[in-house]
Amino acid sequence: MSNYTADHLGRSPEEDGVFCSSEISIVAASSATFIAVLGTIGNVTTLLALGRNRAVRQRRRQPTTAFVMSLATADLLFCVAVMPLMALRYGRRRWPFVSDSLWCRLFPVALYGTVATSVLSLVALTVNRYVLIVHPAWYGAVYRTAGMVPLQLAICWAIPYGLMALPLFELWGRLGFDRRTFSCTVLPSITSTGKFSASPKKFIFIVGFALPFCAIVLCYTAIIGAVRRQRHHMQRYAAKPVAATSAASTPGSIAAPSNDDDERHLTRTTAAIFGCFMLCFLPLTIANVLLEDAESAGEAGDVHVLASILTWHSAVLNPFIYALGSRHYR
Repeated sequence: MSNYTADHLGRSPEEDGVFCSSEISIVAASSATFIAVLGTIGNVTTLLALGRNRAVRQRRRQPTTAFVMSLATADLLFCVAVMPLMALRYGRRRWPFVSDSLWCRLFPVALYGTVATSVLSLVALTVNRYVLIVHPAWYGAVYRTAGMVPLQLAICWAIPYGLMALPLFELWGRLGFDRRTFSCTVLPSITSTGKFSASPKKFIFIVGFALPFCAIVLCYTAIIGAVRRQRHHMQRYAAKPVAATSAASTPGSIAAPSNDDDERHLTRTTAAIFGCFMLCFLPLTIANVLLEDAESAGEAGDVHVLASILTWHSAVLNPFIYALGSRHYR
């Protein structure tokens, strides 16, 4: 930050960087650099693999591929546009540019917009699987009708940036430099009397995590329940030939292990999705809701930064969970 800006605010440049300890800043800068490199490689690989493989593009589950590519695109933008600045921010323990610059207003839009788009793409993937497994009769109307998939993709991208337009144009809140966290972020509005009004940050985080999380929980609970019901139905159906012929090896005795394997695979996949989603997003959501109005310096600031680091890792984990780690896409 320039001396002019620091003097204008009545503080010296050395007063920046008190939000967290220097040790946590080193961890954050290292993590941001690691995620910027590995996340870029993973998401570019995902986009190239899905975009250039004709067999994948022409498969029946093309909507799933579109949502995976939307997820990879959002994560790639996060790794390219946000993570390098995070590395500079924590490495220098200062905002790397002038605090009243245009980029200081655009940085929160890029940060929260890409993260929220990534989360909504995960929701779109989950709903796609839910309709395919639980309500297959709806699949044609929801995903085969012309324009439905592009409309859903547009919603995934329009909602986050529509929300961020509120503070960007100062309709609710504002975007600017927060010296306490040495970052450009969402700030409360300033009323005509010079007082601070409510900040939209809590609303953005609650909507950006709570509702998507509930949707994912409900959809995967229904998916697991539907698969188990189908499994029990197949076991009862396969048991009839067993009683009619012999108690020896029958098609029913062969089908059961296969169904067990499918259920275990679905359970493991679901557990990985839930675990990574909660591990990455829940800590930061709690920290932003509970610590926003607190003097988040010292240990509270360290907790906030560590929670942020967990959120950053979703950009690295998503390509492996939804694309590179899938037998279908490999």
